[in-house]
Amino acid sequence: MKRVIMLAAAFCFGIGIFAGALAAHAQGTNSEQPHHMHRDHMWKQLAPYKDKLHEKNQLKAEYYGLKKEALLKKDTLLQLHSGNQPGSWHKNPKMKQYHQSMRKLHMEMKSLKDKEKAEKKNLKAALKAKDKAKIGSHLDQMLLIQKQINHKLAERNKMLDTMIKEMKK
Repeated sequence: MKRVIMLAAAFCFGIGIFAGALAAHAQGTNSEQPHHMHRDHMWKQLAPYKDKLHEKNQLKAEYYGLKKEALLKKDTLLQLHSGNQPGSWHKNPKMKQYHQSMRKLHMEMKSLKDKEKAEKKNLKAALKAKDKAKIGSHLDQMLLIQKQINHKLAERNKMLDTMIKEMKK
């Protein structure tokens, strides 16, 4: 009997602690947190560069359109490849050449992506340091890199088109 009472008391105590923590959390979400203020400050620093940010977003949307196009072309290549005789893909010297140039493009795009990642990191550091000159230069550099990435992806799509034409022969 004594154990049952002790278990009931512990259970009630646990419910009380849980309810208190829940109420404290609910009150904490209503008040402004310090990290939200930092985020607002960051957006205020980026406000003068909204045209560059819009351009970057448009380039990113173009990038995803090109990626979608490449995916559809790869699917077509897969269908064509599966319909051919086994091994015919690798015996064709043009396909081997296309594959090597695709690999080269992929490596170039990978290095550009790494540069873009480094520029984004540098932009965050410039925002933290509140250095307006560096913020502008990093945004310009990010735009240039994104244009180069889109150009490489367009080249890759053209190469996929030629591979599809070669497979249809």
